[in-house]
Amino acid sequence: MSQFVRSDILAGLDAERRAMGTPSSSGDVVVEHTEDGSECRIVFASCPTEEIDELIRRERDAAVAGGYSLEWKYYVHDTPVDLPERLVAAGFEADDEEEVLVLPLDEASLATFGDVDRYDIRIVRDERDLAHYAEMSREIGRRNVEEERRALALKLKESLDEMSIHIAYVDGEPVACGRVYFRTDGSYAELTGGRTKTTHRRQGYFTALVASRLQEARDRGRTHAFVDALPTSAPILRKQGFQFVTRTQPFVLKQPPK
Repeated sequence: MSQFVRSDILAGLDAERRAMGTPSSSGDVVVEHTEDGSECRIVFASCPTEEIDELIRRERDAAVAGGYSLEWKYYVHDTPVDLPERLVAAGFEADDEEEVLVLPLDEASLATFGDVDRYDIRIVRDERDLAHYAEMSREIGRRNVEEERRALALKLKESLDEMSIHIAYVDGEPVACGRVYFRTDGSYAELTGGRTKTTHRRQGYFTALVASRLQEARDRGRTHAFVDALPTSAPILRKQGFQFVTRTQPFVLKQPPK
């Protein structure tokens, strides 16, 4: 990927980040809340360096007072360059670093996935089907499964057009899943939540679910798809044509003991 194209895509990604949530009251950050208000994620920040520590304190104190969890989504091209150190000093903990990978959605890119029609993949339309999603999450050892199920149920109820959940089945058994988000007025789609039961890994389900979500994104007029990929999934996605554009790392606020 040329530097020019990469810069252009990175600018598009930043525009998508600004569209992910709503500006804070100060206008310095864009925040994304879950429907029930229990979680908040800062997805974009724009603040002079000399004011960043005060911004961090303000958002931290609001989370503590409001009793909601807070995650600051840091990208390596964000400023100031020492933002991670400032977040840690303010009581945040660094989580695993991820690669941000982007794929243009056209016939050529989708063709690399081959024929996925042989897989039984269904899109969740009813809250009851989230029990299958939760079943897979428990099988792979995910934490807070029930909290996530409730949050997704609210999302389906309140903002169905902004999220789709795809589930792959084998003889009626749910074996793999993934989510895709469509921000209002955005041109990108975000892939997330990819999971496969341990009994069905290395059988193509992860890739098939990526393809099914990409096809929906293209059908809905999106020009690119992006994903924050851990080391376990990044090589698979790169093999399918996804390109690296930057790195990201979540910083999660340590809540004081109750």
